[in-house]
Amino acid sequence: MDMPEEAWEREAPHLREIVLFLSVHLDRAPGVLWPEYDNPAFGDVDDTGDGDGTGDGDDADESDIAGAGPTGGGVCPAQVDRFTAELASLTGLSVRLDRVETAGTVPGVGVDAAWTGQAGGREHLLIQQIAGAVTWQLTGTGESGRSESFQCRLLPGELLYVPARWSRRCVGAPEARYAVICLGDERD
Repeated sequence: MDMPEEAWEREAPHLREIVLFLSVHLDRAPGVLWPEYDNPAFGDVDDTGDGDGTGDGDDADESDIAGAGPTGGGVCPAQVDRFTAELASLTGLSVRLDRVETAGTVPGVGVDAAWTGQAGGREHLLIQQIAGAVTWQLTGTGESGRSESFQCRLLPGELLYVPARWSRRCVGAPEARYAVICLGDERD
């Protein structure tokens, strides 16, 4: 994930934070990012382009993000597309929004689903907390080769990195919303 200095200066601060965070954690261990800068893809951002801040007319609905479920609650589809494209460009990884989940509304949501988008294995996950709080329990094999576990509580705006082949489970999170972003080893 080496970036030329001029490219680094052009990028938005939230992207710089995420790229630095991934450079430390990718393929190593789970981690939590408490960002200084909001990600406009997942927040209260007017993405309608009408400039009046009302958000009327072009609000997101289920059809805006395929497979993501309802996208209300601060998910801006155009910003998500921009964010995933820019993150892919900066990291050299394939980056896609897999889904937006509301914990507690569907049995099994947040429990280690089969992430099969990457040939030969599962993808890394970047979980962006959108609303509410979620306690995450992760288990997997650490850098030492031993079985390890990791537990954290995410608040809105925070991100959790889940390495490939680690299992995840959310605990006590009724009505909390989060986005699951998949990171593959190569861009498609």
